[in-house]
Amino acid sequence: MNKIAVFGKPGSGKSTLSKALASATGIPLHQLDSIVYKQNGELVDACVFDKAHEDILSSERWIIDGFGPIGSFNQRLEVADTLVYVDLPYLTSYWFVTKRLLKGLFVKPEGWLMVARY
Repeated sequence: MNKIAVFGKPGSGKSTLSKALASATGIPLHQLDSIVYKQNGELVDACVFDKAHEDILSSERWIIDGFGPIGSFNQRLEVADTLVYVDLPYLTSYWFVTKRLLKGLFVKPEGWLMVARY
């Protein structure tokens, strides 16, 4: 277990699980949102994302948390030696997303991007 792709519905606990896996195994964690988006919330150029994604996939060990563009998702499925699909019931996922959004009104949750307000 050296190349792990973690995916599932929003609010299903992918990030929590990925962090626990990284902590337990020492495998570097790459959260896809931090590769797909700039700090201001804009999408990175496709070539920039593709290069960063390819660099991660070609490394010996990684955990990638998230879905991302379908082409990159398919690449991860082909290269990964371990697939983790987090499948909570929809109501549970919706509750976790709602809870995260409500909490975000008061405290910026870890991993949320800074979005420019105009």
